[in-house]
Amino acid sequence: MPEERIFEQLRFVSSYTGDCDDWVTIKKQVMLNLPPALRKNFSTRDPKTKEQWLNDFEKELITYYKEMTGIKLILRTLEERRELFDVL
Repeated sequence: MPEERIFEQLRFVSSYTGDCDDWVTIKKQVMLNLPPALRKNFSTRDPKTKEQWLNDFEKELITYYKEMTGIKLILRTLEERRELFDVL
């Protein structure tokens, strides 16, 4: 099952992201080592607003991540992410 490779990558990413709860950060890390055919499972940004949205597969990944790590991943708005990472 090709999706298993995505779950495997998610487990790997969880091993070094610590207490990060930002979905977009985790998503980017997961997608770094996936071929384009598997990246198609992920949603894209809205072309006008540039905001992220979640598809059903991503919701499944977020649930799995919570069960695996105890960390609930949050989908923040672009503005919230900018504020968060400006502080860091």
